[in-house]
Amino acid sequence: MGRAPCCDKANVKKGPWSPEEDTKLKAYIEQHGTGGNWIALPHKIGLKRCGKSCRLRWLNYLRPNIKHGGFSEEEDKIICSLYISIGSRYLLVLK
Repeated sequence: MGRAPCCDKANVKKGPWSPEEDTKLKAYIEQHGTGGNWIALPHKIGLKRCGKSCRLRWLNYLRPNIKHGGFSEEEDKIICSLYISIGSRYLLVLK
């Protein structure tokens, strides 16, 4: 038993994303949103990718509010003060 596969693994592209794929995904989501159905999204756009791959690409790389790079001086001070007060076990993730 188990769950049905999310996509046809034989017809799914694997490996690095091309700039054209990024552009298609970003443009579609900015115009239409995700609709809550990541499995159907690649078929609507015309990408040969798995829905999970599209979701992770959007969440981890393409979202406009993602901050890439190091922490600012203020963020670093907040992290250090939290570490001193509560330790590493419950360190919060800053947004």
